[in-house]
Amino acid sequence: MGSSLSNDDGVHAPGLLALYQALSTTAEVVVVAPSDERSGCSSAPSISAPLYTHKLDSGFIAVNGSPADCIYLALHELYRHTSFDWVITGINSGANLGQNVLFSGTFGAALTAQLFGMPAIATSLVGGVNGEGQEQAGHYQMAANEIVKLLTGTSILDACKNLPYHVLNVNIPDVKSAAAIKGRKITALGHSQIARPVHHMVDPRGRDAYWLSLRKRQCQQELLAENESLETLIIKMTDDQAVAARYISLSPVRLHHTPDAALETLSALVL
Repeated sequence: MGSSLSNDDGVHAPGLLALYQALSTTAEVVVVAPSDERSGCSSAPSISAPLYTHKLDSGFIAVNGSPADCIYLALHELYRHTSFDWVITGINSGANLGQNVLFSGTFGAALTAQLFGMPAIATSLVGGVNGEGQEQAGHYQMAANEIVKLLTGTSILDACKNLPYHVLNVNIPDVKSAAAIKGRKITALGHSQIARPVHHMVDPRGRDAYWLSLRKRQCQQELLAENESLETLIIKMTDDQAVAARYISLSPVRLHHTPDAALETLSALVL
């Protein structure tokens, strides 16, 4: 089996390294990733400037572009003669839950692969920004091992190959060890209100500045974490509810889908 890896935290990110090391025990793996952090750029391609690559001593290829650029280059130029079984992106530092997938560069890279017919999985570690040094490395290694177990111990990859235009969005819960993970849940994307979408500030030169935020309001997933008995009341879990209950969340996200109901509704209009 062969796999192509990328991310949006940059080619030196600990989550990417942990995933590469874990996957390399079961598959041939290549890494093409942004030379620096490109979080929040979705699936934006660079079409107004050239891209440059740099091969690191590790064998990873760094690109001065977006995560989508990296997958685009990997599939159509850098490794165009390689047959990949799948593309995996991450492990993202922090959750990619609910509507955040629309902005995520990690998800956007996986989307780019899927647009070219490649089975794609986007992976994230909830709370992945916490910890330093060995603690942080161990946290990502735990997440990477769980991803490998998912890929090698289940039929998820074969199932994904039969779901065209779907990306599997995986979130590992914020736990200290694999023993604290309660299992896996197939989930729907949740939707939470953003607490404060824009932060206004004044810079040292007296100019207005604005910082965009995706931080969510306190909502159901936090209540669920405090009272796990609520879990039995939820028939269809959302991704945020699942990780709050210490499950690995697996959300199949379909792209380029025009619902029949929407077509019927709009077709009835006199335009």
